[in-house]
Amino acid sequence: MNQIILWGILVIPWFLLLLLDKQRVKRFFTVGLFAALMMTIAYQVAEKMHWWTVQENVFFLTSMGATIYCLHIVITIFVFYLTYPGFILYIIVNIILDLIHGYVIVPFLAKIGLYNLYDISHFGLFLVMTTVAIILYLFQRLLDFIFEENHS
Repeated sequence: MNQIILWGILVIPWFLLLLLDKQRVKRFFTVGLFAALMMTIAYQVAEKMHWWTVQENVFFLTSMGATIYCLHIVITIFVFYLTYPGFILYIIVNIILDLIHGYVIVPFLAKIGLYNLYDISHFGLFLVMTTVAIILYLFQRLLDFIFEENHS
């Protein structure tokens, strides 16, 4: 059953992007990929700091969760699509999603044996995710600045 959940996390969210305007998805795709990079770094730090571990994964991934390569990218694109450029709305939506992630999703994934938290609390995980969200917003602002400069 866990493999079905993992493959669903890895594949299904990509189809949700088909519901959105193609041009706007392209605009935020780079920040989505940057989110995957940021989460890859977070997973590496977590492994070294013994914050959490991935207990079960799809066959071609080891210590990186399947969520990085799909769910984080797609959710990032969705959040930017719906909230950007408004920082207040963006951060409110991210805080809500990060709280749900830290206090609902992660405990569920731990209960079914996919992840385990060790030397980080749910609130600590929330802070990591919110920090990543702020970095992603600043990255998108930088991208906008660069593209505006190139088109001027």
